[in-house]
Amino acid sequence: MTSSANLLPPEPAAQGRPASAGHQVYTAVLADLSERIRRGDWLPGTRLPSINRLAGDLKVGAGTVREALRSLQSMGLVTIEHGRGVFVANRGNADGLESFFERGEAGALLALAETRRILEPELAALAAERGTDAELAEIEDLAREMEMEAQRGQDFVRPDVAFHQCIAGAARNVVLYRVMVSLSDLLVESRLLTSREQGMTARAVHYHLLIAGALRARDSGQARLLMLAHMNDMLSGLLLAVAKLQGAEG
Repeated sequence: MTSSANLLPPEPAAQGRPASAGHQVYTAVLADLSERIRRGDWLPGTRLPSINRLAGDLKVGAGTVREALRSLQSMGLVTIEHGRGVFVANRGNADGLESFFERGEAGALLALAETRRILEPELAALAAERGTDAELAEIEDLAREMEMEAQRGQDFVRPDVAFHQCIAGAARNVVLYRVMVSLSDLLVESRLLTSREQGMTARAVHYHLLIAGALRARDSGQARLLMLAHMNDMLSGLLLAVAKLQGAEG
């Protein structure tokens, strides 16, 4: 029989920081910066604060901010001009997403949705069986945080990404966990698109709360079914958003 120790995500390093913590910090920074741009904290054409200033404000390393800015540029949200700085893309968020699809990368987000629909229901079932009480409580706290952010009319991309990564960690499968972490960039891009669809936010909050409840009850079957329903809804929303963008282009 395989030892359960071999199923665990990477153990904390000697300094007490998980091996995956660097990527989690990067994901949080990417989500924070993209959310600020989306809600208009920095208007199109505005030069962002320097990398060192952003790193100081976010209390992260300059390398993490630099990597997140490169991802924002690939998403069409900013332009990086060497020697001048980083500027919010003049075409705005919606056009940035449309340009993402014009580059033929819509298939990547659809493939992501299909991949998540295969993986995440099983991760939820495993998390219900293997997660610690503290981990399952944290997942529920993140679901409540999403609910509060939605009630305030704010996006909840950071706790949303953290919710799904925490479930992956609680599943105690190091391979599946690393797969989920590696998908973080696309997950953020997908969220920026599907959140524009009417009703998606309310349904996402509802599903997260139900999933968190099933996990706390350690009902693996229910957790699997609820996550599958959530993934199906997410895929439907993404297909609708893609269809709208392609229709606008036509």
